Amino acid sequence: MASRPPWPYGSSPLLRTPLSALLAVAENGSFSEAAARLGLAQSTLSYAVRQAEDALGVIIFERGRHGARLTPAGQAVMVHARHAALAVEAMQLTAHGQLSGTLRVAACRSILKHVVTPALRTFNARYPQVEVVVTDTRGEHEEVAHLVTSGAVHLGLGRLPMPAGLVTAPVVADEYLLVTAASAPPLRTWDDLHAGRYIVCEEDCAPYVAAHIARHSRPPHAAVRLSDPGVVLGLVAEGHGFTILSRLVVTPLPSGLRTESLPTPLWRSTGLVTTEAGVCHPLATAFQQFVLTPEAVRDQVGSLARLLHFPEPLPAKAAPSSQPVASAPV
Repeated sequence: MASRPPWPYGSSPLLRTPLSALLAVAENGSFSEAAARLGLAQSTLSYAVRQAEDALGVIIFERGRHGARLTPAGQAVMVHARHAALAVEAMQLTAHGQLSGTLRVAACRSILKHVVTPALRTFNARYPQVEVVVTDTRGEHEEVAHLVTSGAVHLGLGRLPMPAGLVTAPVVADEYLLVTAASAPPLRTWDDLHAGRYIVCEEDCAPYVAAHIARHSRPPHAAVRLSDPGVVLGLVAEGHGFTILSRLVVTPLPSGLRTESLPTPLWRSTGLVTTEAGVCHPLATAFQQFVLTPEAVRDQVGSLARLLHFPEPLPAKAAPSSQPVASAPV
């Protein structure tokens, strides 16, 4: 039988309350699986959940053959429950002075590939009792913001700026590039771009790119919309049109393709995204200081660093996202 993934909220006695029962049922979608995960009798777990529902005056889970599903009120409750669990975890780690547990990080695939994954081996060697669990997102912005805001992850890496209320700090910036077949004529002007077949990759912040084009010319027309960058690049290489992707997405560039800047260049500024409480969380702080400093990211991306832009060294505390964050390097 396959082993269960690690329980993401630790084993602190401070969590052995109805809070742990709510977290476990929401995580597993089943009272029986949640009880097994916590090592409790199912009747004990059910009683703890009823205690929480009675105390809050709402029904948190719909029970049925399908298992346990969060009600709309339960979804709202769970946001606070997850953040409460992260706060308890931070208290315990601070008191013990030794890092252990599970750090959850969300980012789009290009950032995971070039920035996060290359650092995991050395991070694990430095903090052997910390497991890093990554979530790859289809988008660079809204999905990352949602995962951080809901307490599903300790921190995210997403396109800046983020919604007000989140705490951010820039990490790296890469340019959005026109990608054409190597044999195709160059697209030097906005008119050239509008005359071609635009194969939109929905996974690489297509609305952000479209807004930039509309701001400097007129809204683009999408000939095809696809989700997988690999499929998009394959069509472009075969001469079916052009696409626009960020440099980290197209690197390494497949054979048969050529890249060039947009007529008015556009850069993607990717940054650390967390909450006010997350800034002080020991696991998030260690990851930021070990993996996300400009020096560390330069090492992780290797020779690609010369084509990217980096901020000044991160301060001890990240700046609130309500402060302006440039979408392009200066």
